[in-house]
Amino acid sequence: MAKKTCQVCKNHVDPEDIEEHHIVPKNLTDDAGIPESQTIQLCTNCHPEIHTWYTAKARHTEYDADARRFRTKSSLEMVKEYQTVFNDFVKYKGTR
Repeated sequence: MAKKTCQVCKNHVDPEDIEEHHIVPKNLTDDAGIPESQTIQLCTNCHPEIHTWYTAKARHTEYDADARRFRTKSSLEMVKEYQTVFNDFVKYKGTR
């Protein structure tokens, strides 16, 4: 059986060790009106690790200095947030 390649760490693994991952959670792309949610193929090591990154680094609120309070980011802002966190993860994995 042909090996598959993780699109982040580039490891070659058995096909059953590859999982599809939405770079931005599908519910956010749906809410933002983006018809296609971009997916990649991750190994069973990288997939849970990226979800840990999302939990630690994706922020759903930001401080509004003018209003002097925190506000919830819009769906479109969250799409950009997840894309940024994903790109940071890819850079991190490339430096290890």
